[in-house]
Amino acid sequence: MIAKKHDQLPLDFGTLKAGEITSAIIAYLTRHGFKVWRQNTSGIYDPATGRWRKNPQGCNGVPDIIGFRLADGVFVGVEVKAGRDTLRDDQKQFLNELKQAGGVAFVTYDFAQFQQSFEGRGLHLQHRHD
Repeated sequence: MIAKKHDQLPLDFGTLKAGEITSAIIAYLTRHGFKVWRQNTSGIYDPATGRWRKNPQGCNGVPDIIGFRLADGVFVGVEVKAGRDTLRDDQKQFLNELKQAGGVAFVTYDFAQFQQSFEGRGLHLQHRHD
């Protein structure tokens, strides 16, 4: 039997791609001496209303990946974008404040772009095996 076009749901390549980029960056940063994780910023699901609500303890604009370099505590934030997704004002503000405070901030649409920016800043040379 041949499947009809309407029998299949379209694949969500945008979400899958962002997730794959995020996983690759977390693995890369971990190999380069960082302690990093995926920061959940989606809010809190309220089963009574069937809706998501803002986490009252949350911080606006927090990047998708956050953490620190084990050697010296330098904070890192990576905002992962996919497709036509663009930075919101609160994300720009957080990343700018992070840079001003001496942290390392990235916005990336793919892994190769992230790696090029990371290595272009010489951050891959600062990895220490403690």
